[in-house]
Amino acid sequence: MKRHCTPYYLLLFALISVCSGLKSQDLFIDAAGERIQSCTDRTMYVSGEKIFFSAVIYHATNPFAEEFSRIFYCELITPDGNKIAGGKYLLQNSSGQGCLTIPEETISGIYFLKFYTRFMRNISTDEYKYIKLKIINPFKTEVLSGNDAYDTTKLSENNMEEVAGDQSLIVFSDKKTYAPREEIRLTIKENTGEGLPARLSLSVIPESTYEDLFSTDRNELNAAHNVVYIPETRGLSLSGQLIGKESGNPVPYSKVNLSIIGDMDILAARTDLNGKFFFALPDYNGNKDIFLCAENLPDITPEILIDNDFCSRPVYLPSPPFTLNEEEMKAAYQLAVNSRITSMFREDIMVSNSSVEGNNTSFYGEPSEVLLMKKYIDLPTLEEYFSELTVMVNLRKARGRKQFRFYTTQAEMSIYDPLVLVDWVAVFDIDKILAMSPLYIERIELVNSPYVKGNITYGGIISFVSKKNDFAGIDLPASGTFVNYSFLEECTEHIPLDPSPDNIPESKQV
Repeated sequence: MKRHCTPYYLLLFALISVCSGLKSQDLFIDAAGERIQSCTDRTMYVSGEKIFFSAVIYHATNPFAEEFSRIFYCELITPDGNKIAGGKYLLQNSSGQGCLTIPEETISGIYFLKFYTRFMRNISTDEYKYIKLKIINPFKTEVLSGNDAYDTTKLSENNMEEVAGDQSLIVFSDKKTYAPREEIRLTIKENTGEGLPARLSLSVIPESTYEDLFSTDRNELNAAHNVVYIPETRGLSLSGQLIGKESGNPVPYSKVNLSIIGDMDILAARTDLNGKFFFALPDYNGNKDIFLCAENLPDITPEILIDNDFCSRPVYLPSPPFTLNEEEMKAAYQLAVNSRITSMFREDIMVSNSSVEGNNTSFYGEPSEVLLMKKYIDLPTLEEYFSELTVMVNLRKARGRKQFRFYTTQAEMSIYDPLVLVDWVAVFDIDKILAMSPLYIERIELVNSPYVKGNITYGGIISFVSKKNDFAGIDLPASGTFVNYSFLEECTEHIPLDPSPDNIPESKQV
């Protein structure tokens, strides 16, 4: 039997980053130099494949600056900046990795990966990291057209340089030729006695599927004097502005609550002078529904505007004619064959939104009292349960509106309004609460003590839990906003190390 030897390239990237050092006295001045460096496993892909990449963040001028961002963003875009796909990824110790699936319908052409952090959105898009890709769709003859637009990122061929590797490192292998599944041993040494500690990224790829072109890092310190986007120092975030619908003016110092549907928790914030609010979100994976609502305000119809979680500023990148040389055509054909085989035989791991980690207990812990509706005779309205039964909450009228208040001697409980929840979604309109049918309510949980959430103090908690987790049919406020929010991307695939079973074709690229 004749054996064929296929050449592969072993790529070793040195992603430079250093440990956190001295803290800056000015948070935003120090963070203004935040930059990102990244690499991919290849620069040639077939539509439907996953792009695997690594990234590190560093400071452009101060290698000992405190690390800031814990999240980085990656988008697959066309040369004129249109987003094809994108995701958010976790950074740990200033480094992270992830994958992004190329949509099946993507046509052949030149595309780019765009890397940045939220804080980098305060500076020029020139400072983002861009990696040029060639994507081939073997089932469509259409090719993405180029453009003659001005290169806003200065990523022209004149600003591209060929990189042969980090000259501070020397890499040795024990031999030049290896059999399939044979272990490769590498020795990595410093070329000089000095140098920064580095994180290394290793890829084994088919020949002619990688092009050694990188954008030149200018490391120009564009100070973020007008800070619009706050660094994500704790994880994912959601920000926006509260305005009056009639006037369009910002509404300062008002409460905004955020609930992740299915999560037994809420987040609370108060708007600043410009009506801006900011929430730090949990590190969940996948998509989940979020509900935001603002408190009732006299003579104002509140409207919530949510910031785009991805950068939408226009960029125009160079778009040379899409061509493949003979070697690239052979590599593209092999990639297409392997991708087709893989799609037919692989077993995808489906991650459902319901399986995403969340809280199994309420954020307020053990309630002071639980009112189980089935223990009492049916009453026509919820209001009668609070007036006829001996519970620690009563209804009263103040300034022309009904209010819940706890029976207590604690002074704080009479100063602050209680937090009222329906299936862990904050509702400020008491009349809508009282209009719910008691037949849809399973229980009412009461917390008879002051509760601090974020920078807001509540005079206790009244939590209505429906029987079917459907908000008991309540008409949620029109000023509220539902958002299907994308949390962290999770790579459900990994590169298998063991050979495939005998009845499964071997479709791996290596």
